[in-house]
Amino acid sequence: MVGEARPPTDPDRVKVYMEPPRKFDRIAIIRKGSSGSWAFTDQSQVDEAIAKIKVEAAKVGANGILLQVIETNSGGGIGIGIGGFGFPGRHVAVGGGTSFYAPILHKTVQAEAIYVRR
Repeated sequence: MVGEARPPTDPDRVKVYMEPPRKFDRIAIIRKGSSGSWAFTDQSQVDEAIAKIKVEAAKVGANGILLQVIETNSGGGIGIGIGGFGFPGRHVAVGGGTSFYAPILHKTVQAEAIYVRR
């Protein structure tokens, strides 16, 4: 909390601001992340994190959020490895191998919950 909370509002009525509006009061700084995605991120992950922020902002009485930071973070990964094989009793073996790794990424969004005065 960086300001005074107000009565709760409806998350669907919380407006997203990229630039500060003319008259507003600061209420809180909120940081939320999206679910993970394999090897790439997209706008839907940003939208998911913003929706979570709007819910939290509404709880403290905000009617707007001012976006501050959008980050891509790695939360682990997935790896696949393939090795050689052989045929027992036939004295035949094939060697070699390959592997593949891809990170699991998610978006983290930080915004300031604000009350815009009209």
